[in-house]
Amino acid sequence: MKKNLYAFIISFIFLCLFSSPAIAADVMSELKESIQAVIDTIKNKQKATTPEAQAVQRKKIFSIAQSFFNFKEMSKRTLGKEWKQIPKEKQDRFAHLFARFLANIYYKRLEEYTNETVKYLEQRQHKNKLMIKTLVVTQKNEIPMNYKLLKSDRWRVYDISIEGVSLVRNYRSQFHKILRKKGIEELMNMMSQKLGQFSDL
Repeated sequence: MKKNLYAFIISFIFLCLFSSPAIAADVMSELKESIQAVIDTIKNKQKATTPEAQAVQRKKIFSIAQSFFNFKEMSKRTLGKEWKQIPKEKQDRFAHLFARFLANIYYKRLEEYTNETVKYLEQRQHKNKLMIKTLVVTQKNEIPMNYKLLKSDRWRVYDISIEGVSLVRNYRSQFHKILRKKGIEELMNMMSQKLGQFSDL
């Protein structure tokens, strides 16, 4: 149950879309308004039974994810010190790989949504950073989830914390072991092999 809920939560994030750059005061309200769009997208995925329809759905989801997430910032924080040691071309390549890597993991789990709801608690801003605190409500409990956003041209997510566990820190721990033993090229090769249905994007 917890594994399925975690998958739904990340998938939910991938589908949320802010329609405009937004000032901080409007970010939470726009997040609330995205709920119905999220549910509609999940339902549409369940109806996409042909390869052609599924391909269209994947492109739509990936496009939304790119507008909502700051994948370059996520990649930078995930690689840590290693980020500064690689050239810009590899930084860009890694960020694009990481985006598709995450999209593939969670796309296939969207059907696990079972009418969970979200409570919006508060948002806190410090300069160009913002945190939105929420609770994902299931039939049995409430799961704390915090969105961390950074504003450059617009507000975009650079990390998510679920029950105190950071997505960035989680992948940093996993990737660090590979980087230490095999290096950045091998890590990217391994990621490329796990792009699945998102390998053509």
